[in-house]
Amino acid sequence: AGYSVIVLDNFVNSSERALQRVSEITGKEVERHELDLKDLEKLRGFFHANSSRILCVLHCAALKAVGESVQKPLEYYENNIGGSINLFRCMKETGVKSIVFSSSATVYGIPSTVPILESFPVCATNAYGR
Repeated sequence: AGYSVIVLDNFVNSSERALQRVSEITGKEVERHELDLKDLEKLRGFFHANSSRILCVLHCAALKAVGESVQKPLEYYENNIGGSINLFRCMKETGVKSIVFSSSATVYGIPSTVPILESFPVCATNAYGR
């Protein structure tokens, strides 16, 4: 209701169709910027230049292939954790205090029952879930 959607993405793990769906759902064109969250200076520049336009962040950027995360755990940690830390840092610097963090149930490992509840013990079985 009156808000714009701005997407920052390096586009290595995303789909044009997903962005089209966001446009369909919101009824607005999605503003797209190719930017890697690991690049702190570019991210910082974007946040400082656009701080008056950013009220909330929906963070769902991550590498997410479980099998690949086992083969390349450091790459996953650098991207998923390092990129998130850079994002949080830029949010703090520019006074953006609202975030919706899209996570994964993979942190619970192999659940004994479904649906998985947030009260279940954390038991990640791969780098993506750690």
